[in-house]
Amino acid sequence: MNTQRGLILVELIAVIVLVGIIATFTGFFLYTGFTGYLNAKKTADGAFNAQMAMDRIYLELRNISEIKGTPSNTSITYKNEKLTGTRTLKYENNQVIIRVDPDDYPLLEDVAAFSLSYSYMNLDGDTAAPPTEEVAGINVTLELTDVNRQFTTRVYPRNMIEKTW
Repeated sequence: MNTQRGLILVELIAVIVLVGIIATFTGFFLYTGFTGYLNAKKTADGAFNAQMAMDRIYLELRNISEIKGTPSNTSITYKNEKLTGTRTLKYENNQVIIRVDPDDYPLLEDVAAFSLSYSYMNLDGDTAAPPTEEVAGINVTLELTDVNRQFTTRVYPRNMIEKTW
């Protein structure tokens, strides 16, 4: 009587099927985890860049001494008390740009939406000047294409009225 022991074809196919199932689920979980990591990293990087841009915009607009022309909802031209030249903060081609005549400096890219809004108030009680000349606050709002969150800051310009003391 011959008593050879070994793997039969059915056992071999069952092992291959089980290894394939385990490999499929392992690959799926690794892919899901890696994709989640990349999305979280992209969102965190975008939020960091947006926060840095909002901080720079705040510093630019905080020391405005004069607004040139009529500000719009996507741009403002101004003079800063502490910085040289006429400067423009503007939104075009999905970028927020600071222009220091004549050069443009991109501040933030991949911007889906950007808006500037202004609140006016008679800050010095002067009845001769229209209250639209005294900007009490500037709201800046932006949204990035990759980050589903709005970033907003409100700037109170310090030098919009003449110092009388």
